[in-house]
Amino acid sequence: MNEPTPPVPPPEPKVSHGRGIVNQALLEELTEAEAILKAAAPADRAAKLAEGGIDAGKIAALTAAIPAARTLASQAAQGTTGKQGVTANESVLQDDLINKIQEVQKRARQKYAATDPSQLPGYAIGQPFYSSRSVLEQTGANLLRKLNGDPAAVPPVPADMLPGITPAKIAALQTALADYQDVQGDQTGAQSSATTARRQLEAAVSGIMAERREIQFAADAEWPHTDPANAGIRVEFQLPVDRVMK
Repeated sequence: MNEPTPPVPPPEPKVSHGRGIVNQALLEELTEAEAILKAAAPADRAAKLAEGGIDAGKIAALTAAIPAARTLASQAAQGTTGKQGVTANESVLQDDLINKIQEVQKRARQKYAATDPSQLPGYAIGQPFYSSRSVLEQTGANLLRKLNGDPAAVPPVPADMLPGITPAKIAALQTALADYQDVQGDQTGAQSSATTARRQLEAAVSGIMAERREIQFAADAEWPHTDPANAGIRVEFQLPVDRVMK
């Protein structure tokens, strides 16, 4: 006697980290689950499904799970667009910091180009000071140290008084550097939130898919394909009209 064919486990939802903010396949699964719930909603169908083990509790659980998953999808999208916004803001802050550094460099040239050009490299003049984030941040910190002085250093570093570089401009450079440093943390936080929401969404959709298929298997048994009169209802449950569901 032939051994019975073991049941085929439900497939895992396809996860693709493509160009979309949220994987389209996950959203399509939520839409499909909503369609199955709609097909199961009429009272006569609900009664038949309940006889086969799909009771009101299971329907209610799936009904609640779908909007919860859509909330996670929104959180993932918001986290991604938030990161994009932070990235755009980063460019603005970078330009502001570069402009303020270059103003200091111009004043250093004004003071030292003719009288003591050996001082110019200390202001990163002639150097690719914005070739990377780390170099730009360090250049800003170096210039602030020269302008403010460092009495705790050994030997102490005196403040360099450049023409036109007022305490207010030094403070503005300090703020520009701090803002540019802070935006990296904001970007990382936005990305982390989006990644967490995506992973939670994938897990939620996997559960929804299993519950949705359970309803479909029950419908496949209640309204078999062998009866042509069931073709319409099978379409509503997204079942093949000429064969069993796999």
